[in-house]
Amino acid sequence: MQTTVRRLHAGDEEVVRRLAEDVPQTALLADQRTIFVAAFSGDEPVGFAFGYLLPRRHGKPSMLFVYELDVVESHRRRGVATRLMQELFAHAGGAEAFVLTEPDNVAANATYAKLGGERSEVVMWDFPSAE
Repeated sequence: MQTTVRRLHAGDEEVVRRLAEDVPQTALLADQRTIFVAAFSGDEPVGFAFGYLLPRRHGKPSMLFVYELDVVESHRRRGVATRLMQELFAHAGGAEAFVLTEPDNVAANATYAKLGGERSEVVMWDFPSAE
């Protein structure tokens, strides 16, 4: 069966729930700065990518932060992740983009390199919730 990819919008909350591993935040579908795309095999969601258009103070008006990409195991190594990322980029209106991943995530790093991404060495700091 052919895999299709489309952007999700308000009204697609059930798709987000089916893809979630925890309680999903479906309100993000109503935020135009959030881009959520999903891959389907027939009516079954088999992968997703989503990111946020972050406003910038100089240069181009926004930059895409790719927050998450995942494909169910049965559909990996079929180009689904690449198609999801391409669709995400297409909906970002030509904005520059960045994504964070672990150095040892071989599959993710291969996908991002295949898409023309340039690896950079950065230091990330995590701050716990104030709660």
